[in-house]
Amino acid sequence: MSKRKLSKKQEWRAQKIQDERIQRAEKKLKKLQTGDEASESTSHNGFVVASFGTQFIVEDDHKQRFKSLARQNLGAIVVGDKIVFETFEHGDAVITAVLARDSLLERPNFNGNTKPVAANIDQILVMSSILPTLATVLIDRYLVAIELSEIDPIIVINKIDLLNPDELKTLKDSLSYYEDIGYNIIFVATKSREGLSMIEHILHDKVSILVGQSGVGKSSTIKALLPDIEIQIGELSTISKLGKHTTSASQWYHLAASGAIIDSPGVRDFGLWHLEKENVAWGFREFRPYLGTCKYSNCSHINEPECSIIDAVDNKKIPTERWGNYIKIYLSLKE
Repeated sequence: MSKRKLSKKQEWRAQKIQDERIQRAEKKLKKLQTGDEASESTSHNGFVVASFGTQFIVEDDHKQRFKSLARQNLGAIVVGDKIVFETFEHGDAVITAVLARDSLLERPNFNGNTKPVAANIDQILVMSSILPTLATVLIDRYLVAIELSEIDPIIVINKIDLLNPDELKTLKDSLSYYEDIGYNIIFVATKSREGLSMIEHILHDKVSILVGQSGVGKSSTIKALLPDIEIQIGELSTISKLGKHTTSASQWYHLAASGAIIDSPGVRDFGLWHLEKENVAWGFREFRPYLGTCKYSNCSHINEPECSIIDAVDNKKIPTERWGNYIKIYLSLKE
């Protein structure tokens, strides 16, 4: 059947109706943002569980969720932010205040400025795996960025079911220096759930983010930890009315026992993270006792004479592999 063509008058009328709807929506948004809405409101404490541009899903102390806008001049609001918000008789909500953050995870945008992506995070799980490849320089790149954000990192090595007992022992021995300098490292096989109970223990009563290169098993791990994830996604989709598009936004998921995971596309891959060259050395924990003691104040710790870091490497106080990874990261960054 051919589509009926509208007359000029009908097209004008349809456009007029659409323009009026847009004007009403913009007027309503302005009233909510400025606090001029006339209906009665109720104030709540809560936090942000999902962010879709200028719209948010917020949750109160009773785990009831609302679709919300935000007052003007509150700055960037991200998942995990603790907030005060008001609900109105007609069902709308508006964020009126953002409380002080305990931590903030940021990434650079295309302009070189930083963009917040999640707040009030307790720990970041850095996931790597036997396949596609286990590269400690990638692990160290994550660790440096996390150290500079002052959030606790935990290393997770996935797919250990691909190794025989001798190979697994060799792997654990080769990575033992991470434990020597204070990192918690967990070896798991998500498919067989081996070691998963250890991750569940680590996540208990904490707000966590899982990061790692593509193919290391982040999605399968999240699904293993969250058996009801499809239900939680469905609930967010119902409230936001954005359907499957919610999966491309940062979201907060409650764990079955306690704690939560924030799944944020913006922090899954640290390839976008910006590091200043002069800050890289501080991101290596075992370097810190020696920083500021080199002969030259601007020492890069690569080939300068009387470098305290190089001396520590020569005396086996700093692992050669970690120093090599430091050099790779340092040289990969722009001035």
